[in-house]
Amino acid sequence: MKGNPVRISHRAALITLATTGLAMSVVSAATAGTPHGPAKNLSPQVVHTGTAPTGYKVTFRIYDPSATRMRIKGEWSFSSASDIAADPTNSNPRSPDQWKPGDVPLQSPVGPNANWPVADMVKDPATGVWSYTTPLPSGVFSYRLYRDCDAPAPDLTGCTPAADPSNPPWNTRGSVETSSQVYVPSDPRFGTADYSWQADAPPGRRGTLTDVSYPSALSTSPVGSHDLAVYLPHGYDPHRATPYPLFVLSHGGGGEQEVDWSTQGRQIQIIDNLIAAGKMQPVVVAMTNFMNLDGAEPGYASDVRNAVIPFMQQKYNVTTSASGRAFAGTSGGGTRANVMLFDNTTAFGYYGIWSAPRGLPAQGNPALANPDLKKLLGLQLAVGNQDVGGLAGPNMADEQSRLTAAGVPFETFKIDGGHTWYFWRKTLRDFMTKVAFRTTSTTVRATSTRAGVILKAKVTPATAEPEAPTGKVQFSVDGKAYGAPVPLSDGVARIVIPAHDAGSAYSGSYGGGQYYNASAGADS
Repeated sequence: MKGNPVRISHRAALITLATTGLAMSVVSAATAGTPHGPAKNLSPQVVHTGTAPTGYKVTFRIYDPSATRMRIKGEWSFSSASDIAADPTNSNPRSPDQWKPGDVPLQSPVGPNANWPVADMVKDPATGVWSYTTPLPSGVFSYRLYRDCDAPAPDLTGCTPAADPSNPPWNTRGSVETSSQVYVPSDPRFGTADYSWQADAPPGRRGTLTDVSYPSALSTSPVGSHDLAVYLPHGYDPHRATPYPLFVLSHGGGGEQEVDWSTQGRQIQIIDNLIAAGKMQPVVVAMTNFMNLDGAEPGYASDVRNAVIPFMQQKYNVTTSASGRAFAGTSGGGTRANVMLFDNTTAFGYYGIWSAPRGLPAQGNPALANPDLKKLLGLQLAVGNQDVGGLAGPNMADEQSRLTAAGVPFETFKIDGGHTWYFWRKTLRDFMTKVAFRTTSTTVRATSTRAGVILKAKVTPATAEPEAPTGKVQFSVDGKAYGAPVPLSDGVARIVIPAHDAGSAYSGSYGGGQYYNASAGADS
């Protein structure tokens, strides 16, 4: 190993230490927790080794001198697209020390279950500290600890998972999250990707998370109220003249709850970084918990409409218009997103259906012919390439086919990845930078004068936002581009067509800009 190990602080970013000339990464995923015993900070050590296969290694530690065995289960088995093509079940994944560029985290067997590798940690009798060290590529990895667990791996049936007490989840009320996360930077010399957009945002640019309780007639535990994780962007202004867009986000099945998107999903880091980089405008996020609600998927949809949205509108400065609301869910939450999409279409302007195993109306169902589907401002269907033959693949393929046949426009997001948070983090980023709250309309007006024709194009966001569209408009006369694209000023572009170049049909095409997607219009 080159250099000395560095303990991570719980809100740290990348730092560089002048230790043998080696850059060391110090990162984490949560706020500091209560020290256990005499070992006051045993958060994961992320060390830049500068050696193969990834350039980094991580040491996980826990102080527990009375435990007889300590095991760690983490999202670090890897395969490539070609591996899965040859072995669809992923029966022989690569371990971290075998990692190769292009590999993605995948369970073995591949699928929705947490079939991740399990390892025994090693105890230091002198200190009572258990540890486990492994190389890891760049990105975020969830892990769980199992005390005195002798059950067969990977299920570990009957054992109780626990988060790392030195790297705990952020919330102090609401649902109990049993996983912790570690962020590993990239060393491009070894072909690892740059996932710095999943690290903590720069200081002074971070939003806040709060776990709150809202009144819910459908909640069975606790009766009458339910848990909700709320993200407010940096600089949130409760009195802002333009209310914030509202993004309602659902977790998946397998015991997940309202905290998972902000822990395993890295929601706060991803959105903080996108806002800080000027790639999206601030948004308020409500992360729901579909567990312990009466009525299964339809009950959840009713709870979102009749409890979550009214609560958010009462407590926070968010829009009351569907054009300013987006809904997305993954896996079991994707099923619920489908129920929202087909049975509650007008409740939201934008939808993200991510790795949904169910919820699609049968072929010929009138729900597919609902005209409101064609009026949506944005719809994204997402599934990992290695999830195609698994839980969600067939349903998502059918959904694309049926919506296409019905003439419903949508965007797709398909990259290498399985039924995993690795894929859904990337999906969230794509949705926020290409779909949600970005739709525009372009109107063109032609005014005839003696000197010629004045063309005015106005680009209007579908969602009320404080920032006016930027970018350029390409005007056309009789179907042919006229002149160079014209920059927008406060959302408007103008050009004068001399009389000798005038035509009978005028149009304008907006090429999109920093915060908004392209659109086109013609003089009527």
